[in-house]
Order: sequence, then C-alpha cells, then structure tokens
Amino acid sequence: MRLLLAFALIAAAPIAGFAQTTQPATIAQPKAAWQQPKEIQKPAGSWQTPGEIQIPKGIQAVRTVTKGCERRLSVVGDALFDFDAARLRADAEETLAAAGPEIGKLGGKPTRIEGHTDAVGSDSYNMSLSEARAAAVRDWLAAHDVVPPATPIKGYGKTMPIAPNVTGDGKDDPIGRQKNRRVEVVFERCT
Repeated sequence: MRLLLAFALIAAAPIAGFAQTTQPATIAQPKAAWQQPKEIQKPAGSWQTPGEIQIPKGIQAVRTVTKGCERRLSVVGDALFDFDAARLRADAEETLAAAGPEIGKLGGKPTRIEGHTDAVGSDSYNMSLSEARAAAVRDWLAAHDVVPPATPIKGYGKTMPIAPNVTGDGKDDPIGRQKNRRVEVVFERCT
C-alpha cells in the first residue's frame, strides 16, 4: 500500500508543477504596417451577361420519363425552336438526331407527339403554337424514318407545366418557363 501511495505522489508531482508554471499565451502583434484595401479594379475583356440561360443541345436536351403506363421522351423546346416560333431552328437537327435512337429503344411507334408552351401569351395562341411545334417535330422525325408519318399530334399549350412559370414572390422564372417549353413523344405501355 505504501508503495502504491508513493508511486501516486511521484506521478502527481510533475502535473502540479506544470500547473504552477503555465501562464496564459499572448498573441504576438504584427510588426509590419497594416495593409489598406485598394480600389477595386475592373478586369479587362468581355463579360458574360448575367442571367443568360444555357440551352442544352443534342442528347443533353433529351430525357425519358416514365409515368404509370406512359413513357415520355421529352425534348427541350428551346433546343428546337426560337422563342415564339414553330419553325425548327437550323441547329435543331442535332437534338432530333440524338432523340432518334432513344425513340427506337422505346419501340419507334409512339402513341402521339405533344407540344407544350410556357405561360407567356393567351391560351388560344399557346394552344396553336404548341400544336404547330408538335407537327414540326413529327414531320422531321417522319422524314428521317424515326416515326410513322401518321403519328397523331396534340397541342396542350400552357395547360401542363412541369415547372413554375413564376417564382414564389410572383416574379418571372425564365428557367421554369424554359422547362415548360417542350415537345414530348409519348408511348403507351398498358394498352
């Protein structure tokens, strides 16, 4: 027991001595002069305009969604058409050509091709614009032997949005509107 007590006192002695000699650390002050902020300089060269939306092309503009009995191949409308237009853009062929093999994987004979718009414009105008866009896509795909020429088309205008057209505070949402402008190739699986 004495041995254990002696051993404990020897072990505790350095800790007690350490506690008595330790002093709070001081932070060294810088020896050089403090730097002062300078005037912000404008970089030279061209700037990207804020708020520009990147338009996907090719396979990046194509996605497949399954909803119940439907498989939908959705193509971003901005990759195909200019705003407020139903004529295919010159670079739309890249995107439609990328959609071709995907349509083939789904069977090549869709139930219908649908056109959709954003919420800008009247109901009747958007309905006719969406139908004209669906027809333009169907005609291109049929001319390239991707779908049958008699594939039905349907325009839905702005009645089936997949994203908000405005933000929560009521301001315009250009990214949401871009998602709503689309053409979808629809395949029914449960018939």
